[in-house]
Amino acid sequence: MAARPRLPYFAPAELLPAPLPTVAEILASTTRLSKEYEKSVFRVGEHFAVKFGDGVHLQEGENMLFVQQSTSIPVPKVYALFHDKEIEMDFIVQEYIPGRDLDPVWETLATTEKQAVVSQLHRYLGELRSIPSPGYYGGIWKQPIRDFHFTNGNPGHQPYQDTAISGPHETEEQWVEAMWRCIDTRTETPTGRRMMSLVRRHYHAVFKGHESVFTHGNILPRNLILRDDGTVVIIDWERAGWYPSFWEYCCTVMLLKYIDDWGEWIPEMLDDEYHSELGWLSHHRNTVMFY
Repeated sequence: MAARPRLPYFAPAELLPAPLPTVAEILASTTRLSKEYEKSVFRVGEHFAVKFGDGVHLQEGENMLFVQQSTSIPVPKVYALFHDKEIEMDFIVQEYIPGRDLDPVWETLATTEKQAVVSQLHRYLGELRSIPSPGYYGGIWKQPIRDFHFTNGNPGHQPYQDTAISGPHETEEQWVEAMWRCIDTRTETPTGRRMMSLVRRHYHAVFKGHESVFTHGNILPRNLILRDDGTVVIIDWERAGWYPSFWEYCCTVMLLKYIDDWGEWIPEMLDDEYHSELGWLSHHRNTVMFY
């Protein structure tokens, strides 16, 4: 397995396309690449895209380094990972990828072009899932789970301080118990507690027998860049980790916008569908987000 980088991380000078930008240069950039209000991704100079903000954590950069070292999947090269103590922010300095965001152009593509995109994603996701698993369920290198199903409601989507929820978990049973506790921690009334007991039984009945596989967790057009040569590049690895095998399929379906045909292509991206798991994870998502 790929070795964990020492933080702060800076790529060797010979691998850099230009000198790394300073924090002052990053903050002075006005070329914004993301639309998320709590996070900032700015283009800095000709070669760099830098992600920083309240919801950014260096674990995302570690995920990208791991994928680069373990697969042939196109992801932006990571040039630096560091925390600036003066402004208390994490910075991920990565390769700027020229191309088109897939989200606004997906519906304009011909069927053959869509098929080419989906064929690449099928190969990428298969390659991710074929990385030898360390066996546990959680973040990369046994770090906390950063998927929003385990963090929603916490400032900046930070993991719970309780490791019984944030993980990592040695078994899927522990993972499922942590899912249930995400709801249970928000339930105070006696009626709610009785309901949670029922939910707990259903969770353990449905979410079982799934191996740990490396998972992106957010395969949607907004997280894909289409290069001019047709190559698809996956970005936004903040939620990735070693998760149960149903997680990628269920998250991809649940996060659909239902205003285009992306959902119709999901069965061609992933070899397996998880219908029962999808129903109960949808319940979990709605409960965690809107409880």
